[in-house]
Amino acid sequence: MNKKISPALIYFFGAFGGFMFGYDIGIINGALPGIKTTWNINPWLEGLITSGLFAGAMVGASLMATLADCFGRRKMIMWSAIVFAIGALGSGISGSTSFLIVSRIILGVAVGGASALVPMYMGEISPAETRGKLSGLNQLMITVGMLIAYGVNYAFVHVFEGWRWMLGGAIVPAMVLLFGAFLLPESPRFLVRIGKNELARQVLKTLRSSEEAESEYKSIINSSHSDSGTFKDLFGKRALPAVVAGCGLTLLQQIQGANTIFYYSSQILEKVFGSAIGGVVSTVGIGVVFVLATIITLLIVDKFKRRSLFMSGSIGMGACLLLVGLIYPAAQSNHAWATWAVFFFICLYVIFYAYSWAAVTWIVVGELFPSNVRGLATGIASTVNWFGNILVALFFPVLLQTVGLSVIFFGFAAICVLGFLFAKYVLYETKGKSLEEIETYLDNRSAGKVVGLD
Repeated sequence: MNKKISPALIYFFGAFGGFMFGYDIGIINGALPGIKTTWNINPWLEGLITSGLFAGAMVGASLMATLADCFGRRKMIMWSAIVFAIGALGSGISGSTSFLIVSRIILGVAVGGASALVPMYMGEISPAETRGKLSGLNQLMITVGMLIAYGVNYAFVHVFEGWRWMLGGAIVPAMVLLFGAFLLPESPRFLVRIGKNELARQVLKTLRSSEEAESEYKSIINSSHSDSGTFKDLFGKRALPAVVAGCGLTLLQQIQGANTIFYYSSQILEKVFGSAIGGVVSTVGIGVVFVLATIITLLIVDKFKRRSLFMSGSIGMGACLLLVGLIYPAAQSNHAWATWAVFFFICLYVIFYAYSWAAVTWIVVGELFPSNVRGLATGIASTVNWFGNILVALFFPVLLQTVGLSVIFFGFAAICVLGFLFAKYVLYETKGKSLEEIETYLDNRSAGKVVGLD
């Protein structure tokens, strides 16, 4: 173990998988208009091209997270980077919509893997008192990746078949992650599970003070479950509350309207501002707002209870979506005030989403699960996340054409109410607790000793 590696560098590359995730979320936003020009695709095919990524991500999330329990977090992060590069190259050179969809599915395997592996890895190497901030680096990387993608979209919007450069450019972050993965240490909790206790202690000493490392090492040793969990364990009294909480969070994150904005904002705002370039430029503005809001979130996230952030975020998001739905018809009638009001409330929605369901979901997913099923459960939660992605990406173009944007946003506002109720009545609090304390809570809960964690 190289003790000279900076902890900051470890955290940076540990979270960099989120950049790949964010880049591909953002890049399809600008690539779709060019793809439609090249092949004159219909709304269903547009949805298939967008959702092909998420179909692959469902496979990647469950597969790579499960394999991480066998082969380690670091090694599977490396494989995610390699698969991502292959999918990016295939997307850029696609000669048909079928080839593009297949390439997007391959790309999705890597994106799904990263979406499961990064929260798991960051949760396991971060100290309890700052785990929200450090695990939230994943979300910051996602937002930065999206912003860079929006910038690339703008740079290539007028280039002939510029969408090929947009999609193929994803090979660059894949190579950065592959390089960075060679510098990453393995998760100390995984090392203890496979019997490499001394190496686990060395890893902790690179990330903590000597006293903190020794204390955390003893805690891991005392609570470690060396056996690997099975699907049967997921539905046992001990793990089931965590699985329900994790899957509920990741599904609700996707179906409260955010991905409608992040995947299709160029098209939505093109209708609002009356031009394609207006849609692209305003989307860059949304990306800037998202990054700034996420940075502020990382500074404050460990000061507030996770459940409070989720609940207040759902209220704000629902109100913004309701107002956008009400104002949008006036914007379509070219009323200037309505045009800017729609843009303002979409940006405000992004702020509410950034500090709650965007950042905190993946922080909590890295905290919720018992150690013996963490990889398996994280993979399932991430798979549910991508299933929600598929629903939004596949059906939004068709719904936009049939029922209109206002009705869609009213529906998302109603789902935000469900998000509030879920956070209030189903989710248990994890702020400031070590992973071992959370695991002890689940043990006590299964024995009927406690009903909450505050």
